[in-house]
Amino acid sequence: MVEKRRFEDILYETGWHDHTVLITINRPSEQNSYTLKTLQELVQAFEDAMWDDDVQFIVLTGAGEKAFCTGGNVDEYALNYGRKPNDWWKWGEIYGRFLQIIMHCGKPVIARINGTTAGGGLEFVAAGDLAVAVENARILSPGPRVGMTSIGGLSQWLPIHSGIKRTAELVMLSSEITAKKALEWGIVNDVVPAAKLDARVKEYIDRMLDLSPTSIHYFKVHLNWWKDMVWAGTWEHAKEFFSLNIGSVEPMEGLVAFMEKRPRNYRKIRDKLGKGLEPRYPFGPYSGRCPSCEAEYLPANAVFCLKCGVKLPAPKK
Repeated sequence: MVEKRRFEDILYETGWHDHTVLITINRPSEQNSYTLKTLQELVQAFEDAMWDDDVQFIVLTGAGEKAFCTGGNVDEYALNYGRKPNDWWKWGEIYGRFLQIIMHCGKPVIARINGTTAGGGLEFVAAGDLAVAVENARILSPGPRVGMTSIGGLSQWLPIHSGIKRTAELVMLSSEITAKKALEWGIVNDVVPAAKLDARVKEYIDRMLDLSPTSIHYFKVHLNWWKDMVWAGTWEHAKEFFSLNIGSVEPMEGLVAFMEKRPRNYRKIRDKLGKGLEPRYPFGPYSGRCPSCEAEYLPANAVFCLKCGVKLPAPKK
C-alpha cells in the first residue's frame, strides 16, 4: 500500500519498495535547495519513519531530474540571516538535528542522487549510509563562492570518505567533480544511467532484505562512531561561526552576487583586506553616538548619522 503524507516542501511516500519510504525534497524550481521550513519537515519525516516499524529503509532524493539537493537557499541566507545573523544558530540547530537523525534513525539511509549535489546536499550524502548517483550528476562545494564555508558535514565527514587532500581540493578550490570521480573518491557507492537509478537503489534494498536487520542496525551504530566523534566537537563552533560572520562583507558579497546573477568580486575584497579592511566592521566598531539625535551604536568611522543625517564629529585617533 502506498501512503503519501502531506508536507509542503517534501514528499513522503511509503510503499515505494518493500519496507521502504521515499522522502523527496520537492523544490525543483529552486534546484531542491532547502529553507528552514524544508529542514523542519525533513526532521519530521525522518521521525515519522523512525517510529514506523514497517519502514525499515529510508531513501532520500530530490524532485525532478536536475538536482538532488543544492544546499541552503541563498535568498533565505542573505535576506533573513544576513540581516539578523544571530538567528542563524537557531537555523543551525534544526540543520544539525536533521543530520543527526539521518545518522541515528536506526535504519539504513540511501541517497538517491538524481542530479546536481552541492553544499548541504553533499553533506546529507556524507551523513547517510549508501549513495547511488546518476552518471550525469555534478558534485560540488560552492560554499567559498558565497562566503559560506563547508563546515556542516563536509569538513567533518568527507575526509573519512575521500581523505584530507581530496576534501581540500573539493572545498578549498570549490571544485566540481563528476559522478564517476565521486565514485573513485568513495563519496558514492555506484553510478548508473538515469533509467536504472530506481532499480539499482531497490537492488541494494533487496540485498539488505535478505540480511539480519539487527546486524545492519548495530553496524550503523558503529559506523556512526566515526561521524559522531568529529561532529560533537565541531558543529557547535560552526554554528557560532556562521552566526558571527554571515552578515559581514564576504558572505554578503557572495550571496548578493549570486542573487543578482553577477560575478562575485573577492579579489577586490582581498585587495582591501591587504590594506587593513576589517570585514566584520568595515566602518569601525559600533561605538559611535550622534550628539544631535542621540542615536547609538553608529559605526565609529561614520561621517554622517544614519538616523538624522547630521554630520558627525571626526573619531578620536
